[in-house]
Amino acid sequence: MLIKTSAYFVVYMLVGICGLFCRNFVNKDKRDFFYRAERLNVIIAAVFSLVIIAANYDIYSSVVKAIASHSEAASGFLLSHISVASFGIFLLYFPVLFFGGMYNAFFILKYITQRLTPFFWKPHQYSAEPHRVFLSALILLSVFYSAVMLLCFYPGIITPDSVKQLNEIINNHYSNRNPVFHTLFIRIFIRIGLDVFNSVSFGAALYSLFSVVFLSSAFAYAVVTLYQLKISKKLLIAVTLSYMLMPYHILYSFTMWKDVPFSASVLMFTVSLFRWFKRIGKNEWLNAVIMILSSFGICLFRGNGMIAYFVFILVFAVLFGKKYRKISLSYASILAVALLLSYPVLSLLNVEQSDSVELLTIPIQQISRSIIDDGDLTESQRELLSNVVDIDAIPETYNPLISDPIKTLYRETNNEKFYKTHKRQFVKLYLEIGLSHPKSYFTAWVDQTKGYWNAGYDHWRFSYAGLGEELGVKKHVVSNGLQKAVYAYSELFEYVEIFQPFVSIGLFTWLTLLAAFVGYRKKDKISMIATVPSLAIVFSMLLGSPVFSEFRYVYAMFCCIPFLAIAVFCREKAGEKTEILSNNNED
Repeated sequence: MLIKTSAYFVVYMLVGICGLFCRNFVNKDKRDFFYRAERLNVIIAAVFSLVIIAANYDIYSSVVKAIASHSEAASGFLLSHISVASFGIFLLYFPVLFFGGMYNAFFILKYITQRLTPFFWKPHQYSAEPHRVFLSALILLSVFYSAVMLLCFYPGIITPDSVKQLNEIINNHYSNRNPVFHTLFIRIFIRIGLDVFNSVSFGAALYSLFSVVFLSSAFAYAVVTLYQLKISKKLLIAVTLSYMLMPYHILYSFTMWKDVPFSASVLMFTVSLFRWFKRIGKNEWLNAVIMILSSFGICLFRGNGMIAYFVFILVFAVLFGKKYRKISLSYASILAVALLLSYPVLSLLNVEQSDSVELLTIPIQQISRSIIDDGDLTESQRELLSNVVDIDAIPETYNPLISDPIKTLYRETNNEKFYKTHKRQFVKLYLEIGLSHPKSYFTAWVDQTKGYWNAGYDHWRFSYAGLGEELGVKKHVVSNGLQKAVYAYSELFEYVEIFQPFVSIGLFTWLTLLAAFVGYRKKDKISMIATVPSLAIVFSMLLGSPVFSEFRYVYAMFCCIPFLAIAVFCREKAGEKTEILSNNNED
């Protein structure tokens, strides 16, 4: 049914194979789908199947169009053979796809539910001190990433966003379109390069080396935590190698993107949260300090970080309630300080903020889609909208997968003041058009976000750019052969089907949700809350992603999943060691 999908078909095949495997190894029960204990599995499986159908609406909508066109051509009661065949396909498509997807997902969930205890590992005893394991992982990863950078990509990968930030640093004029706190962080290294060595390249290389060490530290922190959870040596090596050899970790480690320190902060926050509540390690104060610092990294290094952190606070409050009220207030205080730094403080420093158009990505795409589909705006709606965009240019500008063309069209009117003075009218306009064109709004949202919750799509992930020559950045490649090998290796994961699941955003979203499901089945709230930072980032993409499948936006999830996939199967129950903690924090 999905052979014509634009998503990665291999991911659907993988789910199908897993479903068949699980079906053969679960306890057989004729009441499977209706048994009370399985209701949650049925509901989740049904939702999963509907998600797949929604993401592939274009396949069966083409069948509907075929039916309509052939029916119009037929006379009387005599339908053409093609029309009858199309109608038959349509009647079969939805139920077969729905129940097939539901069947597979149900048995995967049932298999995991029945085998939670066997999945727990036997604790292994180790003699090495944890700090030695941390340093070993840190040195291994840092040396490997640095070697690739120094031999193939010196002084690091400089992207278009990086060039804008370097321009701001050199001209000493800052904006918050790229998070200014990340720009100021880069500035530290660029100023050292300029003031001490009179070289922008050397400053960029210093930042790249710092980025390598920072990301490697986050990975080493996850590895040593798993070591202290006493997982097997084979699993420990597998996790370390996954961090070492995945091409996105290698190339992103020395890319001057805000997404890299942001993702490292998310991983550190996730691990420190798990360690602190599970009482892992002797120095609880260190876990608390890392949790606080990484919280600020989440809030300040990406525009959607504060949204994700706010979602985390809400979920934390719901899961833990009054027992951890002081901790919830601590998280809220961090968010409040981050908001204060990002808006009032930056306003006093005359730092330019992102414009209104950037914040309205999804609504702008939805309105544009409804105009293209029907174009039946009322006279008052057209008059209001024409103040901020050339309506006639929308059909030729609109891209269902990327909002930048439409945002540029809106910015051409240079009339942001009109947005601010007519907010109520635009909210009313958005709701009116949505009520009369719900299908257009839905399909526009699906096309703009499906890469984050479906099986994965072809869209660029790796930047090899060496920009910034006009600013004094000088590239140097020691080994062209090794550089070509790195290119070929990274492209394997984009174009060879067997490797595509490793870069599928949607699949990793499903795996993170599965980790949350395991935590729920274990009644382990700590494992559940550990998945929330990653899922909150995906949620923020559903509210306002400018690109339908931008890997770097959710890179944090790829950093967290090797840790989460193992940590959620920890033998220890959430209530045992945290009971003392909860008592200590009661008012």
